[in-house]
Amino acid sequence: MDFLNPYATIDVSIIDLIRNMGIGLLMALIWKDVISRTTRLVVDTRQYLIVFILLIPSMILIITIIKSSIALSLGLVGALSIVRFRTPIKEPEELLYLFVAIAIGLGLGANQILATIIGFTAICLGMIPAAFLNKSAKNAQSIFVDLSFPKENGGVNTDDVETTMGKLGYTYGVKRINASDGRTEMLLDIADFEMKNFSKLKEEMQALNKGVRVIATENARIIT
Repeated sequence: MDFLNPYATIDVSIIDLIRNMGIGLLMALIWKDVISRTTRLVVDTRQYLIVFILLIPSMILIITIIKSSIALSLGLVGALSIVRFRTPIKEPEELLYLFVAIAIGLGLGANQILATIIGFTAICLGMIPAAFLNKSAKNAQSIFVDLSFPKENGGVNTDDVETTMGKLGYTYGVKRINASDGRTEMLLDIADFEMKNFSKLKEEMQALNKGVRVIATENARIIT
């Protein structure tokens, strides 16, 4: 420490903090982009950007403050022990995204810049195959179509549904049939279905029963 300049050490710390924050924000942008290209979840990936932009710098700031003080470290443990997260994370994949972001913040906060960059680069490179697999899966995506026929208009004959699907040229599998007092429900897994053909499918099903309810859902991992 320079006794003629008692703030020299503080200035260096501030410079390091600003540098690490900048690197962290850049990594947040890259990590969000990597996730948007590789995730299997049906979710708006734009929401991750604001999470990472807040989470990574926050972790950098916390580690920078407490790394030189055991007292502050113990105080932080006590303060965080009262925090409760009320929103559960339903998908392990989402948890991994957050874990990587926290690891980035910890590494940069501890001034392990090279190790953090190397580790982050390795993770991104390791996810490249997932981007190609994800693209192929989307191109070959099947669709779940839920058909619900009321009994009032004569119900429906499953053979008629099979004939209609054959006329439309769809290959499908029957996942579920439920015949209750009021309705007959069928869940079909249709291969190579395009959403632009939804109206045509609905018209054909309405020809069988005018009161039919048709719901189409992508066969993917959906966060609800």
